[in-house]
Amino acid sequence: MSDLATRLTDLLDENRLWVNAFAKKVGVSQQAIGKIVRGETLNPKNILEIAAALNVDPHWLKTGEGDPDPSYRIVEVSEPQNPNTVRIDILDVEASAGNGAYLSPTEQGLLSQEFDLTFFRQQFGRADAKHLKLITVKGDSMAPTLESGDLLYVDISENYFAADGLYVFTFDGQTFIKRLQKVGKEMLVISDNPTYKEWTFTQDDDVFIHGRVVFSMPMKWRKWWFILIKQT
Repeated sequence: MSDLATRLTDLLDENRLWVNAFAKKVGVSQQAIGKIVRGETLNPKNILEIAAALNVDPHWLKTGEGDPDPSYRIVEVSEPQNPNTVRIDILDVEASAGNGAYLSPTEQGLLSQEFDLTFFRQQFGRADAKHLKLITVKGDSMAPTLESGDLLYVDISENYFAADGLYVFTFDGQTFIKRLQKVGKEMLVISDNPTYKEWTFTQDDDVFIHGRVVFSMPMKWRKWWFILIKQT
């Protein structure tokens, strides 16, 4: 069985990609990719981004086990489901990383992200996808952490403030994705983009927390997903 360095080198050759160009595509340094190619880095922390850029399964790329084809795809909700997969519904909702966006009258999407069960458990550390939903970011107030178009995995079972973190919530009829931090009797609403000012609300205000963000999918992966949709 080949090692990670060999698999990555072969993929770069197949796709006619130079290390510097590929590093830029992934969003990491040329040195980081070079260390993987030379066999110096055996467990890269950005394996998901690297696999996405090459349109291969990250588990296969890292270990050589399984199939190089991606372990997830976009499917219609109505499509019959294989028992060895899990699905996360993509909701027709945009959470504003800006000055707020209104919820769509319907949150039920027509598409789901389908994962190989083993891959899902390895990557998410969860037994199943229960309570997880996917929504889209709109705006730039959470940049550079989140960019407009990124997909968010939201745990809707955590529809209350438990600890400081990223939450999706509706305030005064508009939906936001922000960091929440409790300060006394007030909730501080924080944007990662310093051009946006902090603001607060209290428990007496009209606020509903939809869930806590547990993972995000960068916008640059979306193009790959659309390719997968066309192939299925």
